Amino acid sequence: MRRRTALRVVSAAVGGAVVPLSFAPAPAAAHGHTTLRSPTAHWDFEEHTGAVTREAVSGSTDPVDYVFNDARYKPGSDPVRRRGVLGRALYFDGYSTVVTAEGPGKLDVTGGMTIDVWIAPYAYEHGIDGKPQDLVNQHDPDARTGFLPGLRRFGQIVFQLGFGSDLVEVKGAPDQPAAKNR
Repeated sequence: MRRRTALRVVSAAVGGAVVPLSFAPAPAAAHGHTTLRSPTAHWDFEEHTGAVTREAVSGSTDPVDYVFNDARYKPGSDPVRRRGVLGRALYFDGYSTVVTAEGPGKLDVTGGMTIDVWIAPYAYEHGIDGKPQDLVNQHDPDARTGFLPGLRRFGQIVFQLGFGSDLVEVKGAPDQPAAKNR
């Protein structure tokens, strides 16, 4: 049985729609080839109703934890979905919606990897203690392992990658933030 890592898809007060999310081994070009490898995991959030989302590669379903799935003072309701870049999109507002899923398994980041995330933030979070607001949380900053694509204040795109001994952060140009509502 293959051991899989947990993946947490959030939007930590950044808000907006996220579609799709996929993981793949490093581009084959990095290994001297000219084609990309197939994704090891892919969530497109295309569902129209319900409190689950489907991971396309394995076919497994993952729960969408939404604050009103089993509401206390009103009838329960499904997570909010909107029109996305390609069809539907699951709406993450940074508070009410979280998807926790089995990740793509053990990733060897030393061989490279590709993460593809589409976002349409409606606001930028200030950033508590200077930490980026995570869009996908698959890292442990204390252990300096894993990865985290996210946003810093004013929409600057960041990517953190941990190698165990070092935690490296790559930042996008501060004058080219993630476009709001697009």
